[in-house]
Amino acid sequence: MRILLVLMILLCGGAPALAQPVCTEPLMPPPVDGTNVKPDQLRAAVAAAKGFMAESDVYQNCLIGELDAAKTQASTEGHPLDPMVESQMRLKLAANQKTKEKVGTEINTAIDVFKKTHAK
Repeated sequence: MRILLVLMILLCGGAPALAQPVCTEPLMPPPVDGTNVKPDQLRAAVAAAKGFMAESDVYQNCLIGELDAAKTQASTEGHPLDPMVESQMRLKLAANQKTKEKVGTEINTAIDVFKKTHAK
């Protein structure tokens, strides 16, 4: 009976942690060589880049939501937010934004190269 009680406490104690949002950074799609890619492969690469951009927007909004929640919790508890928490979130946001820009540049370059290579 005691073991069952301890097990229930452990399981229920972990439940609030599972309810917290978890922001998952999307994986960057692989770069495409515009000179050697086939049209259907380029369309798939464009779709992957667009998907990555959309997933990155969700990720960034999640990070902002987590930051806002942390600020609210700190305020409710009567203390300021640990500056390191905000700094880490801002670094994650900046890194993902930089990756989005890189993906956009790479796919646009691949499209331009494809058009020049396959122009008739």
